[in-house]
Amino acid sequence: MSIKNALLTIPQREEGGRTAYDRFDYQTAWGLSHLLDLHQAGKNYAVAFEFHEDIVSLDGAEEPSSATFYQVKTKETGNWSFAKITTRFSSKTGKTPSFAGRLFDNVIRFGATVEKLAFVSNQPLPDVIAVHGEKGFSVSEATKLKRFVAALTAESPEFNDDEHTSLFFFVFSHLNLTSYENTVVGQITEFLDSELGSHIPTKPFALALNDHCRKRSKKLADLSDFEQLRSSKFVTRADMVKWLSQAQDQHDSRPEWASIAAELEGPFADKVKIERAWREYEMLLRSRANAATIAFTEKVRSVIDAALEDAADYASLIEAVAPTVGPLVRAWRPGADIHFVTAVILYELKR
Repeated sequence: MSIKNALLTIPQREEGGRTAYDRFDYQTAWGLSHLLDLHQAGKNYAVAFEFHEDIVSLDGAEEPSSATFYQVKTKETGNWSFAKITTRFSSKTGKTPSFAGRLFDNVIRFGATVEKLAFVSNQPLPDVIAVHGEKGFSVSEATKLKRFVAALTAESPEFNDDEHTSLFFFVFSHLNLTSYENTVVGQITEFLDSELGSHIPTKPFALALNDHCRKRSKKLADLSDFEQLRSSKFVTRADMVKWLSQAQDQHDSRPEWASIAAELEGPFADKVKIERAWREYEMLLRSRANAATIAFTEKVRSVIDAALEDAADYASLIEAVAPTVGPLVRAWRPGADIHFVTAVILYELKR
């Protein structure tokens, strides 16, 4: 069975999903860092979040032939050892799978399409690697590796040393548990600088990436083909190119008050107050760049877009959407008056 059909038809061991918010969790941060590396290396990648494993990376986005499965685990202190990775605990239904056993289960389910099984952590596995980077378990001392093989063989009869040990790798992550968010945001800053230039603000783009990756971790609906699966669960090179283009367009299309002032009718005092509110709103957008603001502006634009066809001019559009946009604005910026609401409508209309 091809990896495309296997991913579409083989049930997941467990299904999770997290709600987007303004902070990165470690797993998402590492996955995002990984796909940025792939992008800058020119790879035609497809990276999934919480789909069969914490992170799954395909060797191609259109016609993949193999997959790498990454299991991400964090520890506040202490190194990893083969014993810890293969430890099983007793439960009411028997012994729980070890970390290594869960990773190897991907081979049982996906067979020869598995290219690599990688254990990722902020703490090292000194028997394999002591500095940040990635190395295969096979570099370990023979006696220590033999104990790993024995433990995994006892847990999974399907495990074959000659065939499967070479699949296991350990990734000692460069992301520190206490500062990983700052590190990945810094990586995004460098990424934006290299792709678009230093004029693009980092925080809104970083939060948007976080949200995109988290949405990929949500439970799947029924899907009929690989294209639907890819768009629902994977971040691809094409997705990143599209998001970079959107970031550039949003920066370049910041509306100017002059573009609307001459056509705006009404008393002089009202126009002055709306212009002041416009300036205030623009500053707030920059200072409050977070997931809530992104969601707010998307909602406002959707209301405006729905009313455009029936609007004859600015005044009729404002009158039509203000009753709906007003509560959205006041939830985002408590105490906003009608001039501020009007400024938001006009700004998002022109953006």
